[in-house]
Amino acid sequence: MKFERLERKSKDDKGNIVVFAGVDRDVVKEILAQFYGVIAKSKGLDASMDWDKMDEVASESMGAIEYKELRRDFVVNRILGDAILELDLKPAITPQIHVLDYPSAEEPFEVEASIVEQPRITLSSLEPVEVVMDGLVVNDRVVAARVAELLDSYATYDEAEPHVVRAGDAVLLDVDTQLDGVLVGRLSGKKMTLELDGESMPAEFYKGVIGMNVGESKTFDFTVARDRAISQDDVEKYTSVVTVLSQLKKNEIELTDDWVRAHYPSVVNVKEFFEEVRKDAEYDALVYNRDTLAHLANNELEKRMQGDIPDAFYQASYKSLMAKIEADLAKQGKTLDDYYEEEDTNEQEFSVKMLIQSGENLKQGFALEALFDGRGMTLGDEEIEKAAARFFDRELSVDDLRQTGRLRLAESMAKREKALGWLVETAIVRSED
Repeated sequence: MKFERLERKSKDDKGNIVVFAGVDRDVVKEILAQFYGVIAKSKGLDASMDWDKMDEVASESMGAIEYKELRRDFVVNRILGDAILELDLKPAITPQIHVLDYPSAEEPFEVEASIVEQPRITLSSLEPVEVVMDGLVVNDRVVAARVAELLDSYATYDEAEPHVVRAGDAVLLDVDTQLDGVLVGRLSGKKMTLELDGESMPAEFYKGVIGMNVGESKTFDFTVARDRAISQDDVEKYTSVVTVLSQLKKNEIELTDDWVRAHYPSVVNVKEFFEEVRKDAEYDALVYNRDTLAHLANNELEKRMQGDIPDAFYQASYKSLMAKIEADLAKQGKTLDDYYEEEDTNEQEFSVKMLIQSGENLKQGFALEALFDGRGMTLGDEEIEKAAARFFDRELSVDDLRQTGRLRLAESMAKREKALGWLVETAIVRSED
């Protein structure tokens, strides 16, 4: 492509390379001819049709604004794509394009874009990291607690003789709890079965219920320290309206061979039941310990990182994380507002938390890729395809990834997974004692 103007400016303080690419009207006309050829083919139109007439027909089927922007984007992408190749730039994220005008076959056209390349990140050391952690250990006490929790899930309740609510009672309640006039779903409910020695409600709430009578309704306030409290006065103030519907008698489960066989047909007796519970606990502990080790090892590796990451990467990481969270919530039929209520947070606090998390994810990802490159690790097609299947939630071959422009992202994910695996396997673990 012949450029009338092709210019790049040095990186600004945010890591952006600004590119100006301008072409004369003959080049614009040539690109538009290609565009109309594509439109004619996709819409089943005569390729020799007058461009104005083709615009009219296509606009009716697509919408005038959408079609106009499609036409502009086609020209912009062709010009910018050739400019990037000519300047030997390698954008790491989607360029930010600054174009307000629409192309005309009778006028020259210019594109301005901000491009961010992959940052040069290195590590001060490529040796295994050292972490301090005490992993979960499964012992008889842990197994017994798990068994008790399982049995508790099968317990039933009968209505008991009314009496003044005491600590340790089981009661049936209607509860309406609000924070700043907004219902708190996780602390509210109709016909809630509540044991007053549990942890399902804040301790201050239990104090408000103790002393009530069956049939009594009561409104009381209680406070809970904020997650990130900076002083004893940094609390959230709740108001609950509680009605005690009845006292309950809990029917505890007696653990016998017959009960085990009735509820767990693949298990023959109590002894085997405990063995199966131990196996499940040991597996959960293994997963937890490995995840914890991976997290701590990644944190240590990040400390070795050298080099600057442009701001655009942080913005892209934050948007990507938020989009994933919203998509996951949508699959559950929930919105962000639902999440704020369930987790007792708000938009501002959540955004700050996600900014921090997305920033950590970004830095640790770059550190892992630097470890991969620094230690001379390599990837096979199978490793790339496995990483792509996890990331894109579908089976894609390397050829598929290449054709859809996803290969570089899949390779990046595969690099990080392989580097993290090495990091965990070689980590030196010390006890906190």
